[in-house]
Amino acid sequence: MSIQVTENVSAVSFNNVPLNKTIMEDTLTAVAKAGINIDMISMTVPTSEIFSFGFTLSDEDMPKLLAVVKELKAKESAIVPMINSGNRKIVIKTSDMETQAGFAARVFEMLNRIEAMILLITTGVDEISVLIRESDAETAEAELRRMFG
Repeated sequence: MSIQVTENVSAVSFNNVPLNKTIMEDTLTAVAKAGINIDMISMTVPTSEIFSFGFTLSDEDMPKLLAVVKELKAKESAIVPMINSGNRKIVIKTSDMETQAGFAARVFEMLNRIEAMILLITTGVDEISVLIRESDAETAEAELRRMFG
């Protein structure tokens, strides 16, 4: 098992996006053209032809992102992202996730118990990535290492 922590991570989310628009694709393309490397990408299940999506990036790339957002707003007035900077990403990676029922439940129960504010979650077959606010990060990391160390 490994626990990796990345500091200075920004979350960007776009809410109430019409399903029939290419806002997500246009945004991701513009971000890529600006040379911004994004990480966690998340999309909600569409409801009533509306969805939300988001991604993370390094705080260092925020000036480039703001230029991209300004460009996108000029094309599509509905582009109004919520941006939250100065967070930490914690990645728990273990093959136990493939065989143990309830692994994720244990992680999120602990985060709830310490009242960590979860900003974004992504998962893979053998990992959970969670973006949390900086003020909760030290306690969350310590508790995860205690739980799984």
